[in-house]
Amino acid sequence: MPQGSYQADVWGRVELSAEHERLVGYATDGGPCRFKPQSRVLEGQLQGGVLVGQLTLCLEGASCPATDTLPLLALYSPEDRSLTAYVRPQAGCQAPGLGKGGLLVLQPAQAGAAQAPVRGGASSMARLRMDKRNPEAAKEALERGNQLLGAKDWRGSAAEFERSITQDDRNWVAFFGLGTAWLMSGQAQDAIDALNRARTLNPREASIHYHLACAYSRLGDRKLALAHLGQAVKLGYSIPEGTQDQELDRLLASDAASLNKYVGLLQQAVANNKASAGRRQQTGP
Repeated sequence: MPQGSYQADVWGRVELSAEHERLVGYATDGGPCRFKPQSRVLEGQLQGGVLVGQLTLCLEGASCPATDTLPLLALYSPEDRSLTAYVRPQAGCQAPGLGKGGLLVLQPAQAGAAQAPVRGGASSMARLRMDKRNPEAAKEALERGNQLLGAKDWRGSAAEFERSITQDDRNWVAFFGLGTAWLMSGQAQDAIDALNRARTLNPREASIHYHLACAYSRLGDRKLALAHLGQAVKLGYSIPEGTQDQELDRLLASDAASLNKYVGLLQQAVANNKASAGRRQQTGP
């Protein structure tokens, strides 16, 4: 029976355990539904290689409930210990985080570093302490962190950025990298703490404000998400058309009071990108 820490886009981290011969899953952090920690989101019985039970998801749609409990048939793979199912919400409703056709894949968190949440918690920034300053060691850790971040290894990159910070806490790039790793792991508040440290060190860096906007969108804070997005664009932040953050887009585009300003900021960010592309073409490689 699958047990331990699992990961699914629709929930984030889920802890699976056996209770009275049944498999149950509790959401712990991350995911678009933002369930409270220890919310039961999965329950069923493993019959051979099939899990028969029910799961709880958040839904989107004009006439849809905020959450719904749906029947589940999931195939269990003993080779990689994954569970795979296709989930069908009621007509007109969508569950954010499900793949094409309602695909749900629940995988062991340790199966891929790109899916494993990094360390976090209310005291994540507070626990970082300066060792004896060592700029060279800090630079090496920062370079490793950037490489792992590019490979989508959130756990590994966060560990290296933390190591860099403990050797040199004056480099905004290390705090920015750490905030990005935590953001991509669904740990929004930790990301905000690290990104604000980066912003203190470099208040003119547009990408810090954009990532703060994305982090606040995970917390459902429209006011601060919009404020940081506006500051990012004001500082010249640019994005290719159609590449805006999905969570940020979902939060601001669904609010009538924010929509016009949000669309205007997106248009300006796209215009910034086109302008910079034009300058690159004129100046050559």
